[in-house]
Amino acid sequence: MRNDATPPLSLATAPSSSASISRSSGSARSEPTDLSTWVQERLDTISQRWHQDLRARGDASAVGLNGLMESFLELLVSFLPGLLGPYREQVQPLWTQTAELFGATAARRGLAAGEVIEEFQDLRESIIRLLYQDPPRVSGNPISLRDLLRLSRAVDRGVTHASVGHTDALFFALFEGSGVPDTKADPHLVDEVQAQMAELRRAYREVMEPLRHHDGES
Repeated sequence: MRNDATPPLSLATAPSSSASISRSSGSARSEPTDLSTWVQERLDTISQRWHQDLRARGDASAVGLNGLMESFLELLVSFLPGLLGPYREQVQPLWTQTAELFGATAARRGLAAGEVIEEFQDLRESIIRLLYQDPPRVSGNPISLRDLLRLSRAVDRGVTHASVGHTDALFFALFEGSGVPDTKADPHLVDEVQAQMAELRRAYREVMEPLRHHDGES
């Protein structure tokens, strides 16, 4: 539990990027050349599978608060290519902020701490299954163990910060006197979370823009 009194649904200022990169002109091929590219080409599939896995648990709360669950999964998955690429240090704070927001919102969905951890861990399982079913087909250049470990560490950090967000939500519910987060679909809460996710998307686009610009010139 944190020692500060920052509300669990607050959004810290997203960092800006001034990093420069160097990529070869042959990197934008139809076939993936690394795990980041492979994930980028399968963002929709990964988020859909993750959502299906959560629904398969038989938990009605997997639909989220007014569609927030689906938006969370899509946003978190969209960060994965950045976490595996040259701007991972700039993307990491956005990933942890979103994971904490995910955990805080899970408390509002009525989930226990163990349940939100299991939900986040399902992301790794969804990706591993897809890697076996649809492996990268790049002759002589398999995905490196380093990239796989980097992906696994990113999920582990997400699990940790989702748990932090969940704990903070419970703490502030206790601090405010109820002891239990209100699980009603408060439209003000939904609007607040959606606004924060929109800001996180914007910050991610700004971080990745130099890379997109460079690829466009390649």
